[in-house]
Amino acid sequence: MRRLRALWMRMRGLFRVGRGDVEFADELESHVALHTEDGIRAGLSREEARRQALVRLGGVEQTRQAWRERRGLPWLETFWQDVRFGARMLAKNPGYTAVAVLTLALGIGANSTVFSAADAALLRSWPAQEPQRLARLISMTPQGEEGSFSYPDLRDISTQSRTLEGVLGYSRNAKALRVGTQTYEVLDDVVSPNYFQVLGLDAELGRTFAANAGTNGELNAVISDSLWRRVFHGDPSVIGRQISLTGRSYMVIGVAPRGFAGLERGIPTHLWLAAGSENPSSELEDRKFRAFEVIARLRPGVTAAQAEAELGALGRSLAQAYPATNKARNVTLISEQERLRQNMVPALLLMSLVGLVLLICCANVGGLALARSDARRKEIAMRLALGAGQFRLMRQLLTESLLLAALGAALGLVFAAGLLRLQPALLPPSEYALGLDLRLDGTVLAFTLVISVLTVLAFGLAPAMQASKTSCAKALKGEERVAGRSVRQLTMRNGLVLGEIALSVMLLTASGLVVHSLLLSQRIRLGFDREKHLVFFDLNPGIAGYNGARSLAFFQQMEARAAGLPGVRHATVARRVLLSDSGGGAKVQVSIPGVELPQGQTNLPVKFNAVGSSYFQTMGTRLVEGRGFTAADNSSTGCVAVVSELMAERFWPGRQALGRQIVAEGKPCQIVGVVEDAKIIWVHEDSEPYIYFSFAQRPMGFGTLIVETDGDPRPLTARMRNEIEQVDRNVPMTVRTLPYLMGQAFWADRMTAGFVATLGLLGIFLGAVGLYGVVAYMVNRRRAEIGIRMALGAGRGDILRLVLGQGLALATAGTLVGLVVSLVAARLLSNLLYGVTPTDPFAFGCGSALVILVALVASWIPARRAASIDPMQALRTE
Repeated sequence: MRRLRALWMRMRGLFRVGRGDVEFADELESHVALHTEDGIRAGLSREEARRQALVRLGGVEQTRQAWRERRGLPWLETFWQDVRFGARMLAKNPGYTAVAVLTLALGIGANSTVFSAADAALLRSWPAQEPQRLARLISMTPQGEEGSFSYPDLRDISTQSRTLEGVLGYSRNAKALRVGTQTYEVLDDVVSPNYFQVLGLDAELGRTFAANAGTNGELNAVISDSLWRRVFHGDPSVIGRQISLTGRSYMVIGVAPRGFAGLERGIPTHLWLAAGSENPSSELEDRKFRAFEVIARLRPGVTAAQAEAELGALGRSLAQAYPATNKARNVTLISEQERLRQNMVPALLLMSLVGLVLLICCANVGGLALARSDARRKEIAMRLALGAGQFRLMRQLLTESLLLAALGAALGLVFAAGLLRLQPALLPPSEYALGLDLRLDGTVLAFTLVISVLTVLAFGLAPAMQASKTSCAKALKGEERVAGRSVRQLTMRNGLVLGEIALSVMLLTASGLVVHSLLLSQRIRLGFDREKHLVFFDLNPGIAGYNGARSLAFFQQMEARAAGLPGVRHATVARRVLLSDSGGGAKVQVSIPGVELPQGQTNLPVKFNAVGSSYFQTMGTRLVEGRGFTAADNSSTGCVAVVSELMAERFWPGRQALGRQIVAEGKPCQIVGVVEDAKIIWVHEDSEPYIYFSFAQRPMGFGTLIVETDGDPRPLTARMRNEIEQVDRNVPMTVRTLPYLMGQAFWADRMTAGFVATLGLLGIFLGAVGLYGVVAYMVNRRRAEIGIRMALGAGRGDILRLVLGQGLALATAGTLVGLVVSLVAARLLSNLLYGVTPTDPFAFGCGSALVILVALVASWIPARRAASIDPMQALRTE
């Protein structure tokens, strides 16, 4: 009778989840009592009559549904009842709930973080009204290289085009903002006056540039909202105030819209200046001065193909009208839709890598859910025996999975918010406040919602389907266990763990390839000696009002002062430093007498640098033949040049380049030396022709003073700063060391390696947790078998080998599958690798060995527990 009462109370507890179900339970109680009395009148005992009454009401789910229809209980209320019941069931198993929620939070949080970064860097539209109508214009050289525009070209395209509603141009620069006694390094964009109008943006405070800005000699500036708040503390009276930018006074006429930081992602603009007032008219009207990036707005109804056809015709027209600067140049565009399509590939690659972590998390939680459904098999069998349909049961179990995913998503968003705050620590070294606009906006929240729903299906559907197929009779009799089930059988649980291990192998292999590539990248010869103790002083006397001759005298004076300081070996000057973050695209138009250029060109653009007399000695650049520059190579002597080894081989193959002449922008120069090839902008770039001119013969209004010291150059920095300020404190100055420069150069490689390696370690950790779970679960199910084996004479070593062998077999199978998948996935990383093939045996071998080792460790703990089982206790339990 006690067992019958317990059965009845359990049946009532299954459905007592709401006020409506309490009423139903009372109604059910009256039906059972009525049928029990009928049985007693028929001569049955009370216990037998009650038992038959319960059997007659076996279709209780159908009875319950009919009662709900009579009461008009809506579907939404039943859903909330499922939610409340699921919440109570999760609360009863806090260990399972905590592990599942933390695992899902890890996967969902990582995916939300990476998606936020991919969205900000690659997928987010232009910060403008109707961004789908914007397109970037590109000037294509005959060699197929993308180039910028001159201001006259921009103006001609704007006035002659019929498909473009507006054309804007901008050019990035740097300045020193002085407010009171404080000096701030800021980035400014020199823009066409219609910049904000084409973007469809209005000033948050004040106004933007007028159509004739810069033509009357006025110096106006529009500052960013972030600069306004950070430097001027959000003071509205800043409008009309004069500010000092590298020695020149500008009037603030407006504050840009909040959140707008220019058109360069990750490199925020602090203020905007009108092109007419910032550039000398001679420079601005020079078609050789190609410094402007161009964005255009299509007219309503105009397609990108129509605009591109017209731009092609305009490009040919400009080439005919101005052959000296535009010959063979073509003008094309990249529409917003095309830009998104191009960026979708790297974004999907990035998301696929972190998505593997989420799959591993889902596999782990799926394994836990399978184990939990097995532990609840009697409860599920009871529900089925009482008439619950498979769909109804699956809905309840999926509701519990939905609750887990919701909790995991909420915690994952908290986790993502914390990771986004780490952005400053992960950015490359820079004098400026770099950073993407990372935020958990509606797009990221929608993405999190979608992946949360997908995780429910990924880890919840399979356990729900398996649980709904439980055999009622066997489960209630305790006969459903299969004691001798082997891990080699591809059960659902083993399949999940096998998939986890395969994904872990793939992630570890990918990280091994990238890390190996990074190690080899450290050995690349960059065109200078990385072991030297160098410090770089970036100076800009041109902004302080120096012309070419005065600028040259200033740098020569700084060289002499630096060389006279104790501990200094050499001092020299250069227009720019190799691998620095500005000026790398500067080119000079060169014609080569006696050499036929491709496509009938009379000249071609070649990247160049202007350096001092001891530059190659100071930097440690190897001289292949000839000589470097000397103090005698000045403005009073003939132009000389030093070319890179590749340039000598390409234009004078099999012949000596020394003594040859080139014509640089109409000025003949004699080649006096050949030096090793150098990396100009990027560590992994292909070598290209490069020319060095004498700084004394080609003085610049800006440059870098390079100082080599005997030891650590940092103590010298303060003294050298003092020397420069003694000469002219108005000259803007930025100081960098060689380790700082190398940190910038290898930042992308290190971040890629760190990102993929982190995913790999995370994947193998989750895989180890999953393998531990399945082996521990199998040990628990085979306690009776292990007890029998030990009773028949099996020793601890035999049991250890048995369990470890099962875990190792599963790990080996997953590793083999992972190696096959890795061969395919590694080819997607081929563009990120240097000196490493996608089938590098070192990476594949290390990844596989590490997975096997971790699998053995994960299996060792349950194996030891199995070896310590008391056979008498195990048999007595059965």
